[in-house]
Amino acid sequence: MKNDAVKKELIDWLVHIALAIVVTLFIINYIGQFTIVKGDSMLPTLKDGNVLIIEKITQRFGRIKQGDIVVVKIPDLLGKGKTYAVKRVIATEGQRVEIRDGKVYVDNEELDEQYITGNDTFATGQFSDMVVPDNCIYVLGDNRLPGASKDSRTFGPVDKSKIAGRVIFRIFPLSEIGRV
Repeated sequence: MKNDAVKKELIDWLVHIALAIVVTLFIINYIGQFTIVKGDSMLPTLKDGNVLIIEKITQRFGRIKQGDIVVVKIPDLLGKGKTYAVKRVIATEGQRVEIRDGKVYVDNEELDEQYITGNDTFATGQFSDMVVPDNCIYVLGDNRLPGASKDSRTFGPVDKSKIAGRVIFRIFPLSEIGRV
């Protein structure tokens, strides 16, 4: 009799653990997750070590838009063993991006970028004046000091399928907790 109660209790625990694992995997893959900022490419908006919550619903059912901060999975473009990057969406498919005279223009309108580090944004080459291809986004780090951010100025537009999620909330450090 005692063995049956132990077996029942063990099976009950295993069912609950398996259910918790399934629910957790569903949430991480389809709803949201935590991520940690690595590096200074998003200064002053985000700092190295900030812990963020990213949501994954917008890219599936909504629309990533200009100004959103996203996490992109692009290990082939980042190098140095990095897998993910946090960047700001500057333009989406069909929009023309032009970087000239230290300013960023989207569809011939200068962006008001009060969030950047440094006063100017510089780029040369094929990615400084282009129309963003279908199913792609053009991303820049907020830290525009020379060499501070590896972004679309370097590697070009990023396919939307590489978006891991949209940043919605900072949870650490506690002194900066809140919407991003």
